[in-house]
Amino acid sequence: MKERLMMLLVTIITAVLMTFMIVKLMPGDPVTVLANELRTTQGISEQDAMVRATAMLNYDPDETVVQQVIKFTSGLLRGDLGESIRFRAPVTEIMLAALPWTLFSAGTATILSYLIGTRAGLFVAWSKSKRLNGVTDLFSSIFGSIPDYVIGFILISIFSVSLAWFPSRGAYDSGTNPGFNWPFILSALYHSVLPITAVFIVYLANWVVNMRGSATNVMNQEYIKYAKARGLSNQVIRQKYVGKNAQLPMITSLATTFGLLIGGAPLIENLFAYPGVGFYLNTAVSVRDIPLMQGMFFMIIITVVFCNFFVDLLYGFLDPRLRRSA
Repeated sequence: MKERLMMLLVTIITAVLMTFMIVKLMPGDPVTVLANELRTTQGISEQDAMVRATAMLNYDPDETVVQQVIKFTSGLLRGDLGESIRFRAPVTEIMLAALPWTLFSAGTATILSYLIGTRAGLFVAWSKSKRLNGVTDLFSSIFGSIPDYVIGFILISIFSVSLAWFPSRGAYDSGTNPGFNWPFILSALYHSVLPITAVFIVYLANWVVNMRGSATNVMNQEYIKYAKARGLSNQVIRQKYVGKNAQLPMITSLATTFGLLIGGAPLIENLFAYPGVGFYLNTAVSVRDIPLMQGMFFMIIITVVFCNFFVDLLYGFLDPRLRRSA
């Protein structure tokens, strides 16, 4: 356990340092971005725009990576991730406001796609039907290769523009009062249908193919042949022997997916103007809002690392072979 915790700490520190290096190496800075906006909108000179942008943002573009890391670490120990340059609000408040929307939309899409995809993949592998396998390959090759934002654009074109069944932007109606009340809940559910569907379709294709491959590999194992020789029913073999063992690799993928979904789907949330983590992360990158980028990346790193750490611990309970070896 001590070795795992030490590896956890080293991974987090390494990932944070690499994130700071990548952010620092990105071309442009918030002062330059805002100065260009001022030049375009107000028609002032480049020098005046830079002076005005520097005064408005109070940001030092010459700050080194070491200074940024020390500043970020000292603030983190105090529970302060800094203030967003663009939104003029604490990064922590922005993260806490955006996180529920991402957990709801991306989390719902991930859970539904996992439950349906793994069962469908197991069914396809068990049936050994060439037709079903062909349909699965066609479905995965189409929807597994198309980016989720393209699917989102298609859904908007069909269900928002042509049919006008669902709204294309926002998380709820502007006339509703946010809070724990039925009008707001129903409005949030109504607005989330298309974003959830776009992510669901892409994830579903991956789960079906991965589960089919895992189940096919398990079905070729000797203990499956032995179970058949014992006269066990096909349902018992499929559910208890093939299904449970084939899902073990899927759990690792699910944990990684859950960790990454905290980062949201930046292009999907930006396309639907959905106020999740991905929407703010996309905005932070586009305007070079460094404090917000650092806070968002740190949250994603922590989530991915701890999800994988949790899976390592969970594997011991799910797989008796690991308990015996330990």
